[in-house]
Amino acid sequence: MTPRRVIALTLALLVVSTLVLATGLLYLWPLFIFPLLLAAVCFFELGSLLVAAWVGGFFVAFFALHKGADPATTRQAIVGLAAFSLAGLLFGRLQREQHALRGLLATSSLTDRLTGLYNYGTFIDYLHNEVTKAERYGGPVTLIMFDLDHFKRFNDRYGHEAGNDLLRLVGSTLQAVMREADMAARYGGEEFALLIRGDAYDGYGLAERVRRAIETTAVGLRNGERAYVTASAGVATYVAGSADETLLIEQADAALYESKRRGRNLVTVHAASELPERLDVTLSA
Repeated sequence: MTPRRVIALTLALLVVSTLVLATGLLYLWPLFIFPLLLAAVCFFELGSLLVAAWVGGFFVAFFALHKGADPATTRQAIVGLAAFSLAGLLFGRLQREQHALRGLLATSSLTDRLTGLYNYGTFIDYLHNEVTKAERYGGPVTLIMFDLDHFKRFNDRYGHEAGNDLLRLVGSTLQAVMREADMAARYGGEEFALLIRGDAYDGYGLAERVRRAIETTAVGLRNGERAYVTASAGVATYVAGSADETLLIEQADAALYESKRRGRNLVTVHAASELPERLDVTLSA
């Protein structure tokens, strides 16, 4: 995208400069407003300064070729160039702020405001795309579902603000433990999801790391005490040929429920997920 913008800006400057030099008409200099706006939109203040420098050099070349320009015209050109540069800087600044605002709005629509993780809608879209890629090109995709154990009891005992602090810490823990290529989301309430490119063995290993990290994560309370929670997890790997990602979610949920049933603070791998013989884990039905 950037090379195209550079080429477009360069062509705009060359066309306007050639037109003014060829005709010898100085009053055509306002045509430089077009490349100035283009530079501000594409490169913000830096682009505006570069165009202003170009225009300054252009005026030097213009007066060198047209010696009949009188001092009054020269002063007008200098004043016009100063105003031109200032307008470009202001417009470039405005474009930068608008760009930052659009980025903030886009981010807020994709992420969960409390935890900083992706939200449910973004996760579902990403999951669909990854399953489609796996179906088309091959390669395993594994879903890990986490649920905080006795979260309602935690809220009732320590208060909802402490519960929110806990959710923020879990979000930070997931971001710290997962790999760069993994995708973490707040699935809903106290439930989280991790989607990875890898098999059930990879998913089990990552789920165990997350489970242990949550187990040792302390929430600081107002009275100076520290509270701890545990998490249960379910792991399922997408099987090529399944109808869609719905089955993958159902299998991960079933494995998660099995972890809850067996006493919580466990990781369970769904039985339909292929596992190496060396991996000794609990399988759900």
